[in-house]
Amino acid sequence: MSMNFSEFKKLIGADPWNRDPETLRARISSPEFEAAAQEAEVFERKLQSALNIEPPAELLGDIKAISLHPSPRRNWVPLALAATLVIAIGAAGIAWKQSRSWSSIEEYLAEHYSHDGHDLVTAMTDPAAEHEIQAIMASLGAKAGEQLSGSIKVIKFCPTPDGRGAHMVVNTDQGPMTIIFMPKTLVTDGEMVNFDQMHALLVGLEHGSAAIIGEQSQSVEKLEIIVRDSLKTGLVGA
Repeated sequence: MSMNFSEFKKLIGADPWNRDPETLRARISSPEFEAAAQEAEVFERKLQSALNIEPPAELLGDIKAISLHPSPRRNWVPLALAATLVIAIGAAGIAWKQSRSWSSIEEYLAEHYSHDGHDLVTAMTDPAAEHEIQAIMASLGAKAGEQLSGSIKVIKFCPTPDGRGAHMVVNTDQGPMTIIFMPKTLVTDGEMVNFDQMHALLVGLEHGSAAIIGEQSQSVEKLEIIVRDSLKTGLVGA
């Protein structure tokens, strides 16, 4: 059975670099599929660029010094060590870099949602796999309780003003809505922001925050209790 367009959009929305045989066959089946795949890849590159870190000059100097003055017992610097240093610098600098990307939480939500928010909402089909949900949440120091995880249709990593977060599309009795989990971002709890015919309720959590996004006709407040009760944050060992 061939993959339909909405299923394809969901797959590449979660993983633009998906190269499974079935996905590749769907991609070349029509110009519409190919265009959607290319659009997802372009957006993913933009997100990766947003996460690229400019390491502090003093650390770059240290790395350069290592390469110029190798250990007497080793006249080379392992590529694995260099990669580890770069990853460590990137992880430490994400918050610094991204806090400079948006002047306000409203600007961040508007820009973020304009890229793929609507597409992910319309592409939702089957529920997201529980193991996928919990793996993403665990890596962010959090856990989605059954009430929340059972309604998640799409989940993927996304940039936030202070590092990596999670972008979720959830099914509700009012239709699909979006939740952006921001593990390290502080917000004004209960504030409502508006952008591009959408509105978002900001929810302060024990650690970090979340934004519940819906159309103006949707009551985003109805998801607040679920988010507060089912989104456990600040877990040790993630």
